[in-house]
Amino acid sequence: MRYLASRLLFMPLVLLLLSNNGHGAYYVGAEECAGCHQPEMVQWSGSHHDWAMKVATAETVLGNFDNVTFSHQGILSTFTRNDGAYYVRTQGANGKYQTFKIDYTFGVEPLQQYLIKFEDGRMQALTTAWDSRPEQQGGQRWYQLMPDDMGAPGENLHWTGAYYNWNSRCAECHSTGLEQNYSMATDTYATTWSEANVACESCHGPGSEHSKWAKSGKQGDHNGLQVQYSQKLNWVIAEGASVANPLGDPHSGATTEIESCAACHARRSKISSAPINNYSGDKSFLDHYQLQTLGQGLYHADGQIEDEVYVYGSFLQSKMYQRGVSCSNCHNPHSLELKAEGNELCSGCHAPQTYDTPRHHHHQQADSAGAQCVNCHMPATVYMGVDARRDHSMRVPRPDVTAQIGAPNACNMCHTDRAPQWSISAIESWLGKNTAKPELVAQAIFAGRTAAPDANQLLIDLANDATVNDMARATALGLLANHPNAISYGAIQQQLKSDKPLLRIGALSALEFLPLQQRWQDVSPLLNDPVRSVRFAATKLLIGIGDLNSPQQAELDGHVESYIAALMVNADMPNGQLNLALAYLAQGSMVKAEQAYGHALKLDPKSIPAMLNLADLYRIQGRQDQALSQLLRAQALSANNATVLFSLGLAQIRSKQLANAMISLKKASTLAPEVTRYSYVYGVALNAQGRSQEAIEVMIDALARDSQNRDLLFALATINRDLGRLEDARGFAQRLVVAFPQDRAALQLHDSLQY
Repeated sequence: MRYLASRLLFMPLVLLLLSNNGHGAYYVGAEECAGCHQPEMVQWSGSHHDWAMKVATAETVLGNFDNVTFSHQGILSTFTRNDGAYYVRTQGANGKYQTFKIDYTFGVEPLQQYLIKFEDGRMQALTTAWDSRPEQQGGQRWYQLMPDDMGAPGENLHWTGAYYNWNSRCAECHSTGLEQNYSMATDTYATTWSEANVACESCHGPGSEHSKWAKSGKQGDHNGLQVQYSQKLNWVIAEGASVANPLGDPHSGATTEIESCAACHARRSKISSAPINNYSGDKSFLDHYQLQTLGQGLYHADGQIEDEVYVYGSFLQSKMYQRGVSCSNCHNPHSLELKAEGNELCSGCHAPQTYDTPRHHHHQQADSAGAQCVNCHMPATVYMGVDARRDHSMRVPRPDVTAQIGAPNACNMCHTDRAPQWSISAIESWLGKNTAKPELVAQAIFAGRTAAPDANQLLIDLANDATVNDMARATALGLLANHPNAISYGAIQQQLKSDKPLLRIGALSALEFLPLQQRWQDVSPLLNDPVRSVRFAATKLLIGIGDLNSPQQAELDGHVESYIAALMVNADMPNGQLNLALAYLAQGSMVKAEQAYGHALKLDPKSIPAMLNLADLYRIQGRQDQALSQLLRAQALSANNATVLFSLGLAQIRSKQLANAMISLKKASTLAPEVTRYSYVYGVALNAQGRSQEAIEVMIDALARDSQNRDLLFALATINRDLGRLEDARGFAQRLVVAFPQDRAALQLHDSLQY
């Protein structure tokens, strides 16, 4: 079983860097910009962007370093200062207590983190942070960022580990003009930047050409800026209307602005080595990043935020985005402050006489929490312990959806002492029963995640619904990979020709169910797609395909080279190495794949995915003893990991350790009953040992959770047949052909059992 993955030195504070763009523009620094743009500089000074990262000084350090000790899970961290410098004594990577100098502050409000630099060029962020909120709000204290995920020394969640490394996880979005400069050969960094914080050129691109243009006195549109933002349009509420319309078409300008912000404010992986917003203006977000769609664990099935997804993905789902609203319609782009407070912000586009009234929000007290637009339409989720971030999908509260799929709703996020049914009843008393439209997104994605019987058709309906946002439709297409049949295949083929790049990417991800040799006809046209993310998605599906003619092979080889170069952008992260290994494996390059897995384990010696994948590589090569050894190592680190136990059980079968294999497979199926394959394989193993009745019981129990699972139905039909229980065998065979009417093997089995 292989895992797929995706990604998160001291130099002078200002260092001019040559950019990677073809125009030779370079960074000039905020002070150069301030000469002509003083009002914007005043607004930016003191903003969160200004405070994104600063040298640790008495003016920038907010935390209490007066010999204060913080304790968490038995680990003590003591914060001190001496001769104007700041220090922490805490547990290092080797488990021993050491004193570390604080080099930079990181962020400002509602929390501030602290960075420590090491000789290999790494900077690491302490997981103990300062809560900078006022004391009356619970702030002015040290606290542990992730109290339940505190890693031990040597683990990636320890503050010295891979996932708290500034160079790879944080730097590009907290600094301007960042060049990561990671060396795989030495596992070191020589990271540089133009400015330590998020300054003017983070959004506008390197400014040398603009500065020359300004000094030349020339007029015209070609002002030398790398990123061109259009003038803001006025939005006007016409007489008799309740919602504003723009005076002109806002979409083109809005897209440029939103995608510029999205470079940092999105859950995405980078596929370009260029610093943020340091690329040609004709390129889109998806030319430089791969966007995460509504993945399980990141978003709830209806699209609400669950994990930290950084705004862009939720905003793409909103009606505001569809209308052409941009970030700066609500936020000052330089100070980052909201342009108005409370409901006044919304009333600029939504007539207050219609919306800011109990007739709309049904809360009688005008200044109550329930009367605030954002509390109903942009509920907040707290991340990093104290940081409440609002969902920008701006949806209508749907407690009825909560009752169906378990996603949260704004009503019960305020009324925590009430059940969803209470909220449903309240809304029905206001609006009447049966007034809420069916929530296709929630129904389809939840069905797809839970393998519901109607999932296939619901996902197809969602993918084909042009009234739904692209994020949800692309997610539905990806989930169709779990429902391979002629109908879903037709829907996927249709979206391969969509004019929406996210839908083309979603359709490509769904085609993973196709055998490699059958992919060329559908996938190869997208090797030359105008959008880079689409080209890479197509390339990934075709790596390793055989029987191509010489021109076809040459074309594919060129794209594979570009794809691997893009993966190298994330080569300093364990999961970046996993992705490289998968690409090498698809090429048949076992040596390079093994090296990549080895490098992943160098970056994170306790990486379970790397161990599992390396064990699988050994299995492919027939190195069974090494595979088993690797899996036993993984089990020692994660004794109750169902995936590890399942892989270990299979390896033990191959090594003729049948008794141990049965223990491992049973435990895997018990720990993860939702993973049907574990129960299926355990059942097959039981049957092979002559324990057929136990096998049937295990499989029937699994079938109750996945009623249309082909493997289970097939196995139950054949096991019962072999036991002479023909009536039971016919029942399972009948269910099999109903679920898979075009499956020849299923039809053949069904017919063979008839009288």
